Amino acid sequence: MNALLALTLVALSAAPLDTGSTRVKRLAVVVGANRAAPGRTPLRYAHRDAHNLASVLVEAGQFSREDIVVLEDPEPSRVLAALDSRLERLGKEGREGMLLFYYSGHSDERARYPNGQPLELKELRTRLEDGRAAVRVGILDACQGGSWTRAKGLTTAAPFSVEVPLGLSSEGSVLLASSTGQEASHETDALQGSFFTHHLVAGLRGAADEGDDGQVTVGEAFAYAQRLTIRDTSLHGEAVQHPSFDLRLRGRQDLPLTRLASASSTLEVRQEMGPLQVIQLHSGLVVLEVPEGRRALRMALPVGPYLVRRRTPEGTFAREPQVEAGKTVTVHEENLELIGAPGLAAKRYSRPLAATLTTLPAGTHAVRLSVSTGYGETRLSTPPTVYASTPSLGVGYRVGLSDRLELAVGGLPAVRFSRPVQVAAGIPSPTLSYRLGEAGRSEWVPFANVGVGAVSGTWPDVLFLEAGLRTRWWLSGSSSVHAVVSAYTPVHAPWYTPPGGLPVVRFWVPSVGAGYSVTLGEVVTLGIGFGASTSILERNTVRLPDGTLAEIEHEFDMGLRIGGGYGSTFPLLSVHLDEVWSLTGNASVAFSLRGKGSMSNSFSAGVLATF
Repeated sequence: MNALLALTLVALSAAPLDTGSTRVKRLAVVVGANRAAPGRTPLRYAHRDAHNLASVLVEAGQFSREDIVVLEDPEPSRVLAALDSRLERLGKEGREGMLLFYYSGHSDERARYPNGQPLELKELRTRLEDGRAAVRVGILDACQGGSWTRAKGLTTAAPFSVEVPLGLSSEGSVLLASSTGQEASHETDALQGSFFTHHLVAGLRGAADEGDDGQVTVGEAFAYAQRLTIRDTSLHGEAVQHPSFDLRLRGRQDLPLTRLASASSTLEVRQEMGPLQVIQLHSGLVVLEVPEGRRALRMALPVGPYLVRRRTPEGTFAREPQVEAGKTVTVHEENLELIGAPGLAAKRYSRPLAATLTTLPAGTHAVRLSVSTGYGETRLSTPPTVYASTPSLGVGYRVGLSDRLELAVGGLPAVRFSRPVQVAAGIPSPTLSYRLGEAGRSEWVPFANVGVGAVSGTWPDVLFLEAGLRTRWWLSGSSSVHAVVSAYTPVHAPWYTPPGGLPVVRFWVPSVGAGYSVTLGEVVTLGIGFGASTSILERNTVRLPDGTLAEIEHEFDMGLRIGGGYGSTFPLLSVHLDEVWSLTGNASVAFSLRGKGSMSNSFSAGVLATF
């Protein structure tokens, strides 16, 4: 939700107003508008914000329940009628009083949108400048607040400390806004409301009581909500909200909005260090936060079970008080009990599994043994040639040379389960990879591979060169997306002679790929990916198995792979038995987009050891 908060106080009466006296009439109109304004999406928690504010006004703000009207998505005319009736009531009674107006919903530079319909800002301003109420308080949790506070700039301002004298015996006004210009804020599932209204309500419940005098003023509530809104929007929002203000007062008094002594059920927290959080157990929501420092706070809370907790590097300390009607329950920070070390319940291993990292840490080795097989067909002849690869046992090796540089060696000896069993000596093929960026955010890994081969029987007569870049973007602590771009080419030695007297073919193969991997419960890692490649070469003549010659032109091949090979090094399935051992399984299919191309499938299963 794009959000602005404006607090408007106008005091025109020169006579002192005793805010602690019951003769001060306090009336309120509270509006929550979830329905979408034109061109906007519906909100989710504006109704809840309105009810939360109304509750704290009744429980600690000396407002009678019958003197507060809460409207959910009302017609604009109904909002104005509610304000007019309360102004008329205050005017007839002829005594000093307060009119509070709250709105949560969509807005723009000229209007609010209750029920998705425009309510002109000038109509609201007229009511909030009406002298029949000695004090008028306007709270708007909506977008584009510049028009309310007349702050026209579109650039953010630095945060400021708030010490606002809101004297009831003075003339003038104070306009406070939670954002400058058109800064964005949001409602959030974690709080089930908007950032600013949530923290404002928490402050009014007692968390903002800086003077430890049992009352919360407008200045204290705004300073508390401002600080936590800046913090939360820095962490979770698209842009940081910086509250703005317009101060036009001559008095020096502040305006108490809530008095904790008037609450029927309270929780008193005696804090030595802090900060502390108070969580409502039946909803699981953090209802308020107590800033750092030594203090004793009384907080007005609804009846029910709560959790008071303090998080430290050594662990979480907590206690569960039960707030009861007509009573004050006291919790001392020194009596909080250690309930667990950080992350003990959530983490299976003390450090990230090496098998799930992009590159291995320094001094870490990984050895993979796997059995692989496959089959496919080539459509270059009629009928197509179908073939199957002999199952074989192969080995792969990786080692972390530093925390960023890794060496992988392929082409190691393999055993083919043919009759008779054959051992392929293999020629080691090293790959160097260097990781840039930080794990858990974004990683960039350039790599290069060199292979040596003997195609014509005179060793060595060809080098296989490959270079590329892998990237990895982390979506969370356990899931990430991958991408790779690379190019491969063979370089033949001068003494290389193609079989059958055919000419040497020079070509290179660019390829791109993308994939996704996720580790579930630190037990199973799943990987899936796809890739596309094309061979860039001159017209080539090849001899088919039946002895005939065929011309091969530039052909575009696309391979769809489930598992490693495109974008990431993760196979289709890895089951992590512990920090060292993992079982792996992989499957892939690759095919040519051209009708005369080929299709192949491959399968493997094995065991991976990282140590």
